[in-house]
Amino acid sequence: MYSKVHYAFRKINLYFHYFFFAVLASCTYTVKIKNEKEGKLISQYQLLVSGEKRILLDYETAPQPPYMQMIQGANGERTLTLLNLYKNAIYFYDYEKAVYIGKVEYEKEGPDGIPRPAGYYIKNIDSIYVFNRPIELALTDSLGRVKQRISLNNNSSRSDPWSLYYPQYQLSTINQLIEKQEKLIITGMAPTGIEDSLISKFLFTVCIDYKSNNVEFMHKYPYELYGSNVQLESPPFMQPYRAFLPNGEFIYSFPISHDIYISSYGVYNYRTVYAGSNVAGTIRSMNDGRKRIPDEVIITHFLQHDFYAAILHDPYRHVYYRIMLQAIPDATIIAKWRKKPVIVIIMDEQFNYLGETVIGDGKEWNWTNFFVTREGLNIEYLSDNDADEDYMIFKVFIIEKI
Repeated sequence: MYSKVHYAFRKINLYFHYFFFAVLASCTYTVKIKNEKEGKLISQYQLLVSGEKRILLDYETAPQPPYMQMIQGANGERTLTLLNLYKNAIYFYDYEKAVYIGKVEYEKEGPDGIPRPAGYYIKNIDSIYVFNRPIELALTDSLGRVKQRISLNNNSSRSDPWSLYYPQYQLSTINQLIEKQEKLIITGMAPTGIEDSLISKFLFTVCIDYKSNNVEFMHKYPYELYGSNVQLESPPFMQPYRAFLPNGEFIYSFPISHDIYISSYGVYNYRTVYAGSNVAGTIRSMNDGRKRIPDEVIITHFLQHDFYAAILHDPYRHVYYRIMLQAIPDATIIAKWRKKPVIVIIMDEQFNYLGETVIGDGKEWNWTNFFVTREGLNIEYLSDNDADEDYMIFKVFIIEKI
């Protein structure tokens, strides 16, 4: 059985997810992004559940962890790691056997203190980079000792708010720290929108050189989506989700675009490729006219519109998956955001549409814990069966021709 502390932290986690999607900003803007291929695409493939992975948790560890990373050893062994906020620790599980094997726990105060861990990258067991909110990356070892601290805003001494120029980071399993070409890459966002005077200056991806710890920023918001003083001012609309082409180019999935945006390291121009859903409609902004839009208007607007989330490469099946949360056209304020249908779009490596599947809704699937293994696409399943309360459960999906 779970402890009372366990349930308390689970409620906090659920509240966090609600806040993340419900606080669409108090703003007025006029964006209409049409899906030119709505209803014209033909599905050839679908996703089907082929199995599941059940990981037994202790009473201090809750399902729906906010961050996970799969690591593979030199002999091919696979370890699934997760962030346990209650214990201020990273937990390690043998993915094959689905059993706990250890943890790295961090102090909250003192010279080795990491009071607000929100993500990490395990390069090896004695080089664990932990993101400590809001703007610090700490290099730690297997004993939880901090070996080095790196500022993600260059220790800004600006008189105006640093958040106008440097990204903030909402990390998750679908928006991880990742290593490419001896650099650690983190994609952040501008959570409060961007004024036209700053849109050409705001860079949301940071690259940290392992050797020098030099911090370099790159990639801007597309002007056609976020320019002309369009004030979105909300994490669900502002968070770019990142993947990579096999040649190392960056791919960005912006929530309000049916296209994906592709660019290279250090390059500021994008090329776009259609990567939308066959059922997605026009993504419209609010046009309420009031300076402070009531919460019920904001939430209802969110429920009634489609928006995109993570994009993920599957190297075993040579496809990309892109998540979309589908609109509920007749939703009212009494609807729950977790009732939005979760769609997974399947594309080949040239982003040709192969199909899409509605896997269920957000009450049934924690789509933020979404990763690929050789077995298939793993998505955390939220069982309502009391017998499953001690487990973190992943359903494993495979692609099948229709």
